Amino acid sequence: MFAYRNSVRVAVLVSAIAVSTATASQLRAQGGPQAHRPTAAAAATALPSLEPARSILRHLVGRWRVEVRFAGNFDGAPDASGTRVVQTVFDDLGLQWTENVDSSQVRSQGTIGFDARTGRFYSTAVYSGGSGAELLTGTLDRAEPLVTFSPAAPAAPAPGAGSFTLRMVDPDHFLWAPADRTWRALLTRQP
Repeated sequence: MFAYRNSVRVAVLVSAIAVSTATASQLRAQGGPQAHRPTAAAAATALPSLEPARSILRHLVGRWRVEVRFAGNFDGAPDASGTRVVQTVFDDLGLQWTENVDSSQVRSQGTIGFDARTGRFYSTAVYSGGSGAELLTGTLDRAEPLVTFSPAAPAAPAPGAGSFTLRMVDPDHFLWAPADRTWRALLTRQP
């Protein structure tokens, strides 16, 4: 009698598997759920939307008045000032900039952009008075127009290299400042 019950259970289990396989085949044939690998388009939608990055980069294009103030100088004359010009490189996800300081021969240039493959911002800079290139990667805060940058190679940062923030105040102003808040640069759009 126990052998009969075991064989009935096995028969029921085999029937259930056969029915579920046949039903799944019919559903796939009728456009139902299918087992497949995600397509490149599905993988691309998993990354953050490009629009917030495009919006920030689009607002950076133009000619800017730069005013740098060191910690404690909240309302006095800027400690340094200059002009920055930001232009697109190839498309709206990559920009190049040049900067001149008014009171010295210091010049700088760099890039800032967004890598759609990784979903991260990047920034490079070279200063005529500096010792090397600054390479940063950044993440966007979805709650506000704020990008936090960190050194691309944190194991061996250059002297003085660290994390920075880029904060869009409004379409005509943005702040660039190190995380340690020893100084801040306010950039104001020029006509």
